[in-house]
Amino acid sequence: MEHYAAVAPDPVDLILPASLDQAAALALLEQRLEVTRGRSRISDRTLLDSFDGRLRDAGLRAERPAGRSAAIVLYEPGAPSREARVPRARRHLATELPDGALRERLAPVLEERALLPAVRVRSSVQTLAVLGAEAKTVARIELERPELVRDGGERMPLAARLSLRPVLGYDREFDRTLTVLRDDLGLEAAERPLYDAAVLAAGGRPEGIATKVKLELPAGTRTDAAAALVLGRLVEVAEVNLPGTLEDLDPEFLHDVRVSIRRARSVLRELKDVHEPEARAHLRDELKWAQALTGPVRDLDVQLLEWPELSAHVGDVRAAELEPLRALLARRRDRERAKLVRGLRGKRFRAAMRAWQALASEPAGPGPDADKPIEAVAGKRIRKVLARMLEDGGKIGAKSPAEALHDLRKRGKELRYLLELFGSVFPERAVEPLVDGLKDLQKVLGRFQDRAVQVETLHAMRDDLAVEPEGPAALIALGPVLDALLADQQAARKEFAAAFEEFGQAAGRKRVRKAFGS
Repeated sequence: MEHYAAVAPDPVDLILPASLDQAAALALLEQRLEVTRGRSRISDRTLLDSFDGRLRDAGLRAERPAGRSAAIVLYEPGAPSREARVPRARRHLATELPDGALRERLAPVLEERALLPAVRVRSSVQTLAVLGAEAKTVARIELERPELVRDGGERMPLAARLSLRPVLGYDREFDRTLTVLRDDLGLEAAERPLYDAAVLAAGGRPEGIATKVKLELPAGTRTDAAAALVLGRLVEVAEVNLPGTLEDLDPEFLHDVRVSIRRARSVLRELKDVHEPEARAHLRDELKWAQALTGPVRDLDVQLLEWPELSAHVGDVRAAELEPLRALLARRRDRERAKLVRGLRGKRFRAAMRAWQALASEPAGPGPDADKPIEAVAGKRIRKVLARMLEDGGKIGAKSPAEALHDLRKRGKELRYLLELFGSVFPERAVEPLVDGLKDLQKVLGRFQDRAVQVETLHAMRDDLAVEPEGPAALIALGPVLDALLADQQAARKEFAAAFEEFGQAAGRKRVRKAFGS
């Protein structure tokens, strides 16, 4: 069921003084304005967003009203509200929403992230119509007295607010009403929307949890201090994403854990002469183990996320025949996820996290590079990794083994992590073109490698698929899928030369020497 409301212009929110109760507020408005009271109501709803605040960032607001038939309502300034019946669940992926306007609007914003409950707000709301000439409604007012509802039902009052809403065609009357509210009654503009106020009161972050590590390091920062800051931020990102990984809220939680682990391993590799060798070697081994632990589920996540694209290669009829394969992938993911959860809750992983935290909290490193400025150490590594990339990439031709492209991709990740984690101490005009060039090159190399992994995974499942009910038909339908994957892999390989040439232009030797040291 889809529902469209009339377009609602952006309201202006003002805060009501704490000393002004509902009766006094109504009396004051009726003294200064020509108003008629409308209905009063109780609004009880759960406000929703992704873990990283994507809806708020896009100017959207999603609510799940209480007491209604499992609806989600999406509000956007200057657009109709979008509403759809959605079964109640602990999280909602865009792919799980019913077809329609709600899903179409949310899908490109959420991507792989889930819509999660952020906070519950219960409000008493009194509506009023502001009247003009001939008793026509020229503006609308809502007096709202909201409460944060905590788990268990405990309520916390939030600041009461007045929302003034314009009526189309009465802009001057709206402005005059706003002047009365601000100048005559002394009401101040709300510093933040109700969503932000409620989430802050609940102890959360309205903007969501950032999963990208971006630090501003002053030039001259000791390398051990810079490493500690970066490792500390990375372990924070891993820790904050662990609950969502264990609850399986969306695939990005596990992805962000893996990226943090991979980046920490890169820091230990690239800044190898900073920490105590034995502690560094131990942590590198444990993070390598953790990376392997998380790999199978992530690989299967990618397969399932790309399933619509995979099945599109065979048409609707054959896509239905492939369903046993999708079900087999999902069951395999369930088994691998059970192993992952045991591992993440196990002693070894907890010990690895403690070792990571300990190395990040060390005040000083004993290695020979510890007291050197980070721009000297990181700059040297950037130049070396970049030179190796240019050398190795320049040797790759049409007959080079796939491993050569895979190795170049891994080296590109090392360079990108160095630039993203420590790039703040270098000129931005040098860092940005390199990062942009790397992203474009990595897209091609990543596509080449992902297709190889997909083909290998699907090939390995053929025997299991053959004994599934309706498995033989799925095997026949799988053939065109494998052909399409291999064709796309080859297309990526052909695109490599142009992408590498563009990257080489961004990595001009004179510019690199000037920006990252001689």
